[in-house]
Amino acid sequence: MGPSKINARSDLALPQLIPSSRCLACDVCCRFPEKDSPLAPYFTAEEIRRAIERGVSPERFADPNGGRIELIPHPYSEGYVCPAFDPAVNGCRIYDHRPLDCQLFPLALMWDPCRRTVLLGYDRKCPFVLESLFSEALFGYGRSMAARLESDEMIKRLGAHPGLIGAYQDDVMILTPLTRLTEALTGRPTGMGARPSPEAVGLTPLADADRPLFESTLKWTRTELSSHSWPALMVWKDHLQYYWTILDRQFCLFARYVDGLFMPLPPMGETLTPEAVRHCFDRMDSMNTYPAISRIENLDGEQVPTFDAMGLVIKPKEQEYLYERDALVRLTGDRYKTKRWACNRFVRDHRNDPVRLEPYRSSDLDDCLELFDRWKKQQDGSGPSSTNREEDRMMLEDAASAHRRALENFTALGLTGRVVRLGGKIVGYTFGYPFRPGIFCVLLEVADREITGLSAYLYREFCRELSGYATIHAMDDSGLERLRAAKLSYHPSKILTSYIATRP
Repeated sequence: MGPSKINARSDLALPQLIPSSRCLACDVCCRFPEKDSPLAPYFTAEEIRRAIERGVSPERFADPNGGRIELIPHPYSEGYVCPAFDPAVNGCRIYDHRPLDCQLFPLALMWDPCRRTVLLGYDRKCPFVLESLFSEALFGYGRSMAARLESDEMIKRLGAHPGLIGAYQDDVMILTPLTRLTEALTGRPTGMGARPSPEAVGLTPLADADRPLFESTLKWTRTELSSHSWPALMVWKDHLQYYWTILDRQFCLFARYVDGLFMPLPPMGETLTPEAVRHCFDRMDSMNTYPAISRIENLDGEQVPTFDAMGLVIKPKEQEYLYERDALVRLTGDRYKTKRWACNRFVRDHRNDPVRLEPYRSSDLDDCLELFDRWKKQQDGSGPSSTNREEDRMMLEDAASAHRRALENFTALGLTGRVVRLGGKIVGYTFGYPFRPGIFCVLLEVADREITGLSAYLYREFCRELSGYATIHAMDDSGLERLRAAKLSYHPSKILTSYIATRP
């Protein structure tokens, strides 16, 4: 979308963020996959007049009073292009007189999914945006443009042409709601009635395509808490909706559940600022009925002093357990005699049965789900008290969807899975993933409780296969004493404590 040499003067209302040289080298703008694309440029009546004066056919405008331009087939490739675009030179014939809709790019004006709030965001189809996500220049430009779009002049212009505000796009990184513009267009004050949607407070839904972005932010944290990983978060998507934004150059992840909005991880970036944390809590508080719901989870011990210095209340959450892989495979010495006995008992009991540890396959799904249901029934009522039984029941109900998601999406999540077959029947399964260099995280395990020693055997043999890792991460104990005792029985080499931060 480079500048044309035939234009003698400029009618541009907005400053340009991206250098024209970058636009000339780009193959994204002005091209569309379908003829009736909702992203085709919108022209006002005056912009249509100027475009026609500069050679665009009047036939390309269905309504001379304003509307989206009719796209034409790409002369050299598949798809469609804007009639003002010249594919031969990769430039726009009316560049210095292009419509406001095009001037805004890579910013996008759109409604939130409920069509209650106008949002401003960056279109992540633009390569320049993807390269500059943590650039202060990008966000400084966004802030200045938000202020300009909320000016009386722009509100009047956009009010006359509401078609300039498009439908919600899930690949747009939301920057901010435009409060004055929303009130002018809807005729109702913002903040009235129902609580806002996450999008309306500037949060973008986290999509599978955002995994590279999320994982790129992990370079700023040295924590070994298992929550700082894509698979550990994504298996809970049936219970949690994830959203993200960038505040003060910090990647901020939020999770929405039935009670409200919280942060499952602290902000991640080069240098954490009190302003970023304050903005995070402000967004949570705007969404939550009770401020106590607003919290930042899974701080590690090294981060506690930083958040404590900000005046936040810090409380321990759960413990996580790491082990030397070699010790879990060898099970030598008195402290492992119970585990060793369990493995030997399983091998002895089934020495005449075909026992196989095999990679999990998609075709194993139904058998594994059936095993989970059987295992769940075996777990019911196993706690020593009614309180423990209720906790177990609730955890098992939540775990059912997490196990199904892992079983159905193991490849996409990057999970390694194994099943134990006894006499051709699946009696156990386990999944995990590479976590950090030298560390493998065991995400979940199910073993038929009626088969003595099976769980210990499955864990040992899975660890045996993970010879490329020095450390096995067994994740947390969910705050349950029974689970804590089970994980301590394997004698961890390291125990980590996670913390929660809240406002006073």
